[in-house]
Amino acid sequence: MSTRDLIQALGGYRAVALRLNKKPTTVHTHMQDGVMPAAWYDAICQMAREQQVAEPPRALFSFLKVPPPPAEAAA
Repeated sequence: MSTRDLIQALGGYRAVALRLNKKPTTVHTHMQDGVMPAAWYDAICQMAREQQVAEPPRALFSFLKVPPPPAEAAA
């Protein structure tokens, strides 16, 4: 599933923008970039449940990635 697939399944970028209280151009830009703000995750999941659409993978959102811990110095 891509951001475009998800947004289209939720009624299009204008409908999603209305529900998120965002400008349509904001949603459209994120859709084209292929990644949505992590702050939208809960709202998008709720919209998906309401419309019987599969919840999106977290990979479609800009969650922070935690790097692996640094290797310990040889003792």
